[in-house]
Amino acid sequence: MSRSKPSPIPSRLVRAAGSLVWRFRDHSRTPVPGEPVDAAEIEVLLVHRPRYGDWSWPKGKTELNEPVPVAAVREVEEETGVAVALGAPLTTQRYRLGAGHTKEVHYWVGRALGPGPALRTRRPVEAASRREIDSSRWMTPSRAHSQITRRGDRRLLSELVARAESGTLVTSTVTLLRHSKAVSRSSWHGEEGTRVLTRLGVRQSIDLVELLSAFGTTELISSPWTRCRATIGPYASLAGIKPQLVDALTEEAARRDPDAALAVVTDLISRPHEPTVLCVHRPTLPLLMAPLQDATPTQLKGGYPTESPWLATSEALMVHVAHTGEPQVIGVETHSTYTKLLVPC
Repeated sequence: MSRSKPSPIPSRLVRAAGSLVWRFRDHSRTPVPGEPVDAAEIEVLLVHRPRYGDWSWPKGKTELNEPVPVAAVREVEEETGVAVALGAPLTTQRYRLGAGHTKEVHYWVGRALGPGPALRTRRPVEAASRREIDSSRWMTPSRAHSQITRRGDRRLLSELVARAESGTLVTSTVTLLRHSKAVSRSSWHGEEGTRVLTRLGVRQSIDLVELLSAFGTTELISSPWTRCRATIGPYASLAGIKPQLVDALTEEAARRDPDAALAVVTDLISRPHEPTVLCVHRPTLPLLMAPLQDATPTQLKGGYPTESPWLATSEALMVHVAHTGEPQVIGVETHSTYTKLLVPC
């Protein structure tokens, strides 16, 4: 009896991203966190690909050095004309391509982004060619299920419907953001709170705009120290947001009174809220992650960093909280810019 040869190891990973965008059929209805939603009450957005003759979720490949969430919102808008904000992540799809390649497609729950802070930070996009996408259409989940071709896409639809019916479709996003690269302590001769960003750090802060925008950030909370304020400065300026500066979040204050720093995070996750970024310092990260980890089921706790430095400079930990009773985390993800690949260090 002959033995079959093992499958070759994929020589290349192709990354792509998209979103399952939904809305109420009653356009005057406002989403309420924790409220169960019947599948018949919503619509989802699909695109038609003439090359394949199928209906699928809007998605596409990441561009060079493009963060995956940024690719997701760009591709959705290019293919449908709808600017979206990402919510909690859905199951990542992986499948084999030719020549031993593997395609990995990341998906998020998505909602249309109306006029406001996040939309003001978005770059204009060029519509996809009609040879690529010739139609986009809102459909009920039952209609979408009959139109979708790929089994993986149908599984994603079932996941979205399950979240709607369980009241976890609408979540609150909390982002813990470590400030961008700052001048070293040893070379800084002023007060610690006035230490500034390096040239790399300034560029990181500019590159963060698209990442924070992808999740529809509308609230900014920060340590008042210079390096944190400078990190969120570009996004705040473009979005027209005045950051909330909280003294309890400085390194010194958190060391002296950790309960006051903890209270900032605990209060935030205890109630539904708009997508919020907390820009903080490396030494405070394990303290501030603790309330989030307490609200996270065991199977998701592996998404948190477990050792120093916890997050790299300008790296962001996005935590998605559902409010069906006691706050519960249903998604944990970490993202960063590719600035260090673009700027010589």
